[in-house]
This record gives sequence, C-alpha cells and structure tokens, in this order.
Amino acid sequence: MSSLYRYADYLQQPTPENFPSPVKNREKINPAKAGSFFPEFFIEEARVINAGPLLNNAHSGASLHSLTLQPLVIAFYSWHWNGYADRLIEQLKATHAAITAAGARLLVLSSEDKKHFNTIYPEGLPFDVVHDAQHRIARKAGIYRESDPIWGRVSGVNADVPVPAIYLITPSLEISYDFIDLYLLEEFAPEALLTAIGKKLAISA
Repeated sequence: MSSLYRYADYLQQPTPENFPSPVKNREKINPAKAGSFFPEFFIEEARVINAGPLLNNAHSGASLHSLTLQPLVIAFYSWHWNGYADRLIEQLKATHAAITAAGARLLVLSSEDKKHFNTIYPEGLPFDVVHDAQHRIARKAGIYRESDPIWGRVSGVNADVPVPAIYLITPSLEISYDFIDLYLLEEFAPEALLTAIGKKLAISA
C-alpha cells in the first residue's frame, strides 16, 4: 500500500481541518495564449535530448529567437500524463512531416531528462526534443506553478509537472495558435495546427 495513505494512520482525528486546503492561497497557472508573445529562452547544449533539424548544429546552445526564422511549433510533454503522453507523441510523430512541409519546425520540451526520455523512446524521434529542466520554460509560458499543481485537479497524475500545451510561434515570437489542456480531457487536433501554420505563412507571403 502506498505510504500516501498510511499517513492517515498517524492522525488521531483524521478530520478535514487536519489537511491543508488544495485551493487556499493558491496562485493559479496563467497560460500564454494566442495573440500574446512567447517569452524568450535559451537552450543549453547539455539539455538537448534529440537533435533534429533545429538543433543539429547548435553546439553552443540556441535561443528561441534563433529558432524562429520559420514558424516554430512548441509542444510540452511529460511522461507523467500517462496514456495521454503516449497519444500526444504518436500524434506529433504522425504530423511532423506535414508540419515541415507546411513550412514550420517542431520542438518538444520534455519534463523528463535525457536518460528517462530515451528509456521511454529508445528508437529516437524525427524532431528536436529538449529537457525543460525544473520546468523553467513551462513556468515562463504560464503552464506550471508549484502553487497550482496538475495533480490537484487531474486524477492519476502524481507528479509536479506542467499541463499539456502546444504553441505556434512566429518569427516575432507572437503566439498565433495555442492548445492548452488543463484537465487532460481535450484532444489535440493536428488539422487545426496545420491550418494555423498555413494562414500565418499566407499572411507573411
């Protein structure tokens, strides 16, 4: 039996007031949305899990600005989303060629480090994957806060990780598309992302 439940054995009076409120004094996440600008960040070479078209030659690291010469799709990922995580990776694998053909690039930001990620996907992936250490980029994007944990609202997620999010970033770092799933109940629609890429490139042409 998990020690999480054994804790109650040591309480003389396991009444609700003995437990901290999951919502009291909680500062909620505030995800970046379409129309706003994605915060700048820098990727250190040591954090690269899989170097694809974007980071294959970035031996000194890379800034977000340097990666957005073309529209950039940023997808956050965590193994702790369980089956949701597996489905998302499969969708990204299936859509990667279409994203590239449409004129964009794909970057996956993983909550798990290189050793953990490569254990899950030993066969490698066709797109760039980077470890978002300590959820620094997710925190900047507003999809992660210690004070508003995903496990506080989603049953089955037992780790302190960001919520799922996918963004389309323009060369000016403006967000032109967002997909954010606070409760792991939504279904990512690749067609909507591809439509957004097509519209953005048509406008800039």
